[in-house]
Formats: sequence, structure tokens, C-alpha cells
Amino acid sequence: MNSSSDVIVQGTSNDAAVSRESAARLGYIDDPFIRYFVKRPQRRAPLINRGTHSRFDGMQRIIRQFINRSSSPCQIVSLGAGMDTLYFLLQQQQQLWRLFEIDFAEITAKKAATVYKTPALRSLLPQDMVVANGGTELHSHEYSLISGDLREFANVVPKLMARGFDCSQPTLFLSECVLIYLDPKHSDQIISWITENMKHAGILTYEQILPHDRFGQMMIENLRTRGLELRGLHAYPTLQSTSQRFLDRGWHSAVAVDLATFHESLPENEQSRLAKIEFMDEWEEFRLLAQHYAFTFAYTADVAPFNSMSIKQI
Repeated sequence: MNSSSDVIVQGTSNDAAVSRESAARLGYIDDPFIRYFVKRPQRRAPLINRGTHSRFDGMQRIIRQFINRSSSPCQIVSLGAGMDTLYFLLQQQQQLWRLFEIDFAEITAKKAATVYKTPALRSLLPQDMVVANGGTELHSHEYSLISGDLREFANVVPKLMARGFDCSQPTLFLSECVLIYLDPKHSDQIISWITENMKHAGILTYEQILPHDRFGQMMIENLRTRGLELRGLHAYPTLQSTSQRFLDRGWHSAVAVDLATFHESLPENEQSRLAKIEFMDEWEEFRLLAQHYAFTFAYTADVAPFNSMSIKQI
């Protein structure tokens, strides 16, 4: 049975979905599916919508590069997927890919139920899709929604294998504000497993950084008032340390960039488009907030498609 702290962490999945729905409804991002996962839409503040746009754009940038540049069937594993709509967003991709999503059973049960009761989502499922494990999982040849506790990754791995996960195929792992909530011994176990078992793998994380300055301390305290603890933040507090954790394990490359830098690198035409959606004058506050979030993209070996991919504007 999950502890009260687990329930609170699971609630961050809904928070992220509400923010994405706000950004999608206003036209910041193109996600026509997220609205089905949000029962009570809220309009977020402009600086939150901007941050959601950059978060979405960065994740999608690497995912699209990975799929479009893979010359063979590839796999994506989303760690703590929450209500992410990636499977539905990928429907227009013609390349061969498989998606595995992992989260607490309470989250996967809600997601599976939403998908099946929503015709616009259910119609996009493969014909071989089946509901499993008491309604907490969905399984098909191209998409598997798996229930599991990432703190017990050794118990998650057999579930992945049972659904056809192949350690020899190019695989991209995703973590959006997930590993940061785990004790470092648990998140390190996941990374060590990837290091020891995957032939060609990459990972893209999006996590909080910089806990020691005034804003970082305020961020931590605000989360604590909600019962949330960023257990991995002090172990990997900077851009350098978030990339070094992979390099220390022998990964070929690891690059970290904060959200402020990423946002500034957006093309001029995209910046202009965003400016027309709604007025924002909290630029100093946005930059300060964005400096405390970072993408880290790392890969194990100097092989395609990973060695041609970049989180930076190319």
C-alpha cells in the first residue's frame, strides 16, 4: 500500500497535465489529446505557460530526432509517464517504434480507464490492445502501459521483458521530474541497470537544479509545504553534476542545459509566435525560474542515432 508521500508525488502527474492542457488550449503547444486527461482545466500564468512550452518543445525535440534518425526499430521507455500523451502524439510517425510507459498502478489505472472511455483516444489504439493486471495495464505490439514502482526497478524489468522489450535495440529513456523525487540510491540503480544491460541507449531528463541559492531554497520550501521532497536534488544539484553522473559511469556523452538557455535558443519566428499568444512582463521571474530547471541528454556509445542528436538548437 502506498504511503501518503507516494500519493502526494502521484498528484504531481495531475499538476503537469493541467499545465500542459493550459498551454495547449492557448496555442503554446500542439497537443490535442491532453484535454481528455484533465477534469478541471485551469488557465496558468503566462510564465508557467512559457515554461511548459519549453519543457514540451525540448522533450519533443529529442524524441523526434530519435525516431526520425533511427534506421532500425527503436524503443522509448518513459519512466513515471503520468498522463503524458506521447503514444497519441506519435501516431503520425511512420518509422517503427515501441513505447513502454511505467508508473504507479494508481496512475496507470486512471490512465487506462480514461483511454478506454474516450472514443477519440480508444480509436487510436492498436487492434491487438488488451487490458491487463486488473485494469492497471495496457499491452499491445507497439504500446505497453506498465504498472510498477521505480524504486523497485528490479521488479519492473521482468515486466518490460515480458512485453517484448529488447536490450539490443536503440532505446531512449525519458524522465520528466521523476528521478528527482527518488532517493539517489534508487535513481542510480536505474541508470546503472541501463549502463550494464543496454547496448545502445540514451536518456533525456528534465529535473530541478540549484537548491543552494535563495530561489532554490524557496522552491524547496514551497514543495515541502505540499509534502513533496526532491530527494535527488542535493546529490545532483548543478548542470555539471547532472551530466557527470552519466560520464562517471562511462557513458560516451552527456550535455545539460537549463531551461532559460533553452528558451533563449528558440528560433526568432517561434519567439514571435509565442509573444502574440499572451502578454508576459515577468521576464526576470521567468528567467530565474527557468534557470532552476534543466534538460540532460546523455547516451552510452558513439553510435547513430544518438551521436547526431542534440537538445540544443541545431
